Amino acid sequence: MIDLTKLYERSPKQDKIYDVIVAGSGPAAIGASIAAAINGASVLILEAKSQFCGTATSAMWMYFNWLYHDNDYNTRGGVNKILADMLEKTGPDAAIRGNKKSDARSTFLTNSANLSIHPEYLKNILFDLFEQYEIDYSLYSPVVDVEKDGNRVCGVIVQNREAKVKYQGKIVIDSTGDGDVAFKAGCEMENCGSAASGWRAPMTVLFALINVDRPRFWEWARSEKIVLQGMEFARVRDVLAFGNKAGYFIPMSFTIYHGTVPGVVNFNYRGTRNWHFDGLDSYDLTLIEKTGIIQASEFLRFARDYDIPGLEKAELLRTGAYASIRETRRLVGEYVFSVDDLMNGTEFPDVVTKKYGSRDPMGDENPRIDIMQGAQYPYRSFLPKIIDGLLVAGRCGSATFDGHYGGKSMGNMMAMGQAAGVAAALCVKNNCQPRVLDYALIQKKLDDMGVIL
Repeated sequence: MIDLTKLYERSPKQDKIYDVIVAGSGPAAIGASIAAAINGASVLILEAKSQFCGTATSAMWMYFNWLYHDNDYNTRGGVNKILADMLEKTGPDAAIRGNKKSDARSTFLTNSANLSIHPEYLKNILFDLFEQYEIDYSLYSPVVDVEKDGNRVCGVIVQNREAKVKYQGKIVIDSTGDGDVAFKAGCEMENCGSAASGWRAPMTVLFALINVDRPRFWEWARSEKIVLQGMEFARVRDVLAFGNKAGYFIPMSFTIYHGTVPGVVNFNYRGTRNWHFDGLDSYDLTLIEKTGIIQASEFLRFARDYDIPGLEKAELLRTGAYASIRETRRLVGEYVFSVDDLMNGTEFPDVVTKKYGSRDPMGDENPRIDIMQGAQYPYRSFLPKIIDGLLVAGRCGSATFDGHYGGKSMGNMMAMGQAAGVAAALCVKNNCQPRVLDYALIQKKLDDMGVIL
């Protein structure tokens, strides 16, 4: 039986000055909070919504890309290893590895440096990790303002369900994704989209089907000639284009994840491509949720009407908990990480993490491209230009649009947050501000955690 008195041991404490407060709870925030705690800091993590780990749980069985170092599942060390080990130890109900061999003919994601994770198991594991590392935590706790002493952030204001409350912290890490803390603190920010082209990254409400005959569906989608009621198509994307022309409001392309539950298939797609929706606008976000459920139900209708093999008995299981956002605000920090750094592999003396993966298509005219695998990311990109007491990590870190957009996978974000968490703990230990912290100390701690820089 659960001891109810223990359920409140990890609740936030207004009378405590935390060493580190982490705002947000996506992969970057999880990396930051655990890394800070491992290195001796008292930590509070605050999430605005109803579940921890952002897209990793809200998008159901979307692969957790680049949780590992490479396609042979070699460890990245640190928090990435801690999470991967716990998931794999829990077993195939919790997580299974992705396909190892790529398939250029289909739109299936087959990169193997990932896990397909059951979101409910992941939620449970995160609670266990918070308990293990004595991290205080709270859901339903959006940061709406900051407390400052001059130019130093010394706390956050949270709009809880019951009231506004203040939590005090020596170092605050903004891993909200939207840069909410940095924005409220008065940091220089760049808003969503490409400054050069105006193109904005699409947002997606993923959906999952159940009762799918997966072997037959896979075989159909990977055929040399894809047949649909006597018509032949070269690719799945051509089938979807036909469906849209036939009057169905369905995605123009998608990536498919096989999930951990038999008969379940998860669909990811660039749902708002070329619509230029703003992830910081409440009504735009409302429209994303609306169009997401429409596209999911319309795809199922199309699949039934045209007898797509393997989907004859499929049903809509559910859509994601909320829209998955690829980018919004970004810090303009001490160093702005650029696409040149990403593609050419700039070497930084203050490297604290690396990026792997690829850059998603940026509009129809810009295809997916590979990046420099292991591109170095510098500590200075966590640092605001003026504001002290604050580190900014994850997709709201200091980068250009396409500097961020390449290698934005969840495993990279977790590793990025991890470096910020180590830095924050070291700042507390050395009684210094982040901008004067010796980056060699961060690198040494990361090396001790098994992270290869």
